[in-house]
Amino acid sequence: MSENTTTLPVYLDGHATSPLAPEAEAAMAPWWHRRAANAHSPHRRGTEAAAAVEQARVEVANLVGAAPQEIVFTSGATESNNIAILGIADAADRAGDGRREVIISAIEHKSVLSAAKSLEERGFSVQVCPVGKDGRLDILAFERLLSDQTLLVSVMAANNEVGTVQPIGAVLPMVRALGAMIHVDAAQLAGKLATDVADYDSASISSHKMYGPMGVGALFISAAAQYRPRPLFHGGAQEAGLRPGTLPTPLIAGFGAAAKVAASRLEQDSVHVRALADRLVAGLEARQVRFRRNVPNEHQLPGSLSLGLFGVDAPSLIDALADTVCLSEGSACTSGQIQASHVLAAIGFSEVEMRETIRIYCGRYNDVSQIDYAATAIADAVYRMTLAHWTNPPVRSAHEGCSHRF
Repeated sequence: MSENTTTLPVYLDGHATSPLAPEAEAAMAPWWHRRAANAHSPHRRGTEAAAAVEQARVEVANLVGAAPQEIVFTSGATESNNIAILGIADAADRAGDGRREVIISAIEHKSVLSAAKSLEERGFSVQVCPVGKDGRLDILAFERLLSDQTLLVSVMAANNEVGTVQPIGAVLPMVRALGAMIHVDAAQLAGKLATDVADYDSASISSHKMYGPMGVGALFISAAAQYRPRPLFHGGAQEAGLRPGTLPTPLIAGFGAAAKVAASRLEQDSVHVRALADRLVAGLEARQVRFRRNVPNEHQLPGSLSLGLFGVDAPSLIDALADTVCLSEGSACTSGQIQASHVLAAIGFSEVEMRETIRIYCGRYNDVSQIDYAATAIADAVYRMTLAHWTNPPVRSAHEGCSHRF
C-alpha cells in the first residue's frame, strides 16, 4: 500500500451507528452547560428547553411525514419497538379484543423478535414470516399467515445487517383488509431514504442511525390508530403519559438538528453513498478479491454492502483491520456469546457463508480517498490471510467450527 494520508481508521460501520453530524453537535452544545434546564420546569430556562424539544419534535415529524403530536421521544428504536409491540398488545387485551396473533419477519431486529416472543407467555401466537434469497419478505408466505385472528404485524423498513429495503407497500393493503394493525421499525431507513409513516399505526426511529446522538429516538403513533400503546413503565406524565421520565433536552435538540439536515440532503446523500459503495466494490474487483454480494443491490439501502469473501474468515479479517478500517460481521454478540446471524440464516446461508460475511455502510462523511484506502487495505489483508492459509493450513479437530469468535 502507498503511504497513507487518510485519517485512520476509516469508518465503514454505519449500520451500527453513524458519526455525529456537526449540526447536531452544535445544537446540543448550549444545553449541556450554559442553558441547562429541565423542559418541564416552569421558569424561563425550562420554557426555553421545552421550546427546543418541541422544535425537534417538528423536525423529526417533518422527516417522516407525521404530525408533531404523533411523535413520542424515547431512548432509541429498541425502546420504541418494545413500547409499540408490547403496548399495543396490552391495550388490545384490556379492550377485550380477542385477536391473539402477531406476525413478524424472520429478519427483524432482536428488539422486535424478543418483544414479540415475550407475548407468547401471555397467550399470544407469534407467526414468523420467511424471507427469500434476496433478503426480502416472502409476500406469498405472508399472505398465508394472515388471518382474522391477526392483531398486529411488525415488519422492518430496511434490514440492519444486509440493508435490504422491505416491500411494506405490498403487504399494507393485506393488513388493512383484515383490520389488523401494522408497526414498522424504520431505524435503518429514516434519514437515508424518503420515509412516509402516515399509513402505519406506529413506527420506530433512531437518532444515531441518521447522524444524531446516541441515547434518543422516537416512536410515531398514528392519531388514527385503533389502539394507542399502553406505557411499559410509570412515573410522571411526560410524552403524553406514554414515556415517563425527564426529557434529555441536549439529545433531543441534536436529534432534531440531525433530522432537519437529513431531510434537506436525502437525494444528495443517497447519490453520494451509492457512488462510494460502487467504488469500493470496483476497487475490490480491481484488486482481484473474490467475493459475492449477498443480496441484490437494487433492493439495498444506498451505501450498504453485505459481502461474502470467499475462503476468508470474516472475524479474523476484521481483527486484522481493526486499526485501519472499521468493519463488522454478519453475526451478533448476545450476553457475551457470539451467535450466527439470524438474518443470514433466514436468507439460507450456510455456516461457512455466514462466517465469510462482512457488513459495510459507506456514509455521508466518507470520501473517495477513504474508500480507495479501504479497498486496498481489505485486499492486502485478504491476500495476507490467504497466503498464510496456504503456507500453514489449519489442523482440523473434532471441534472444528467452534471458536471464541463464532
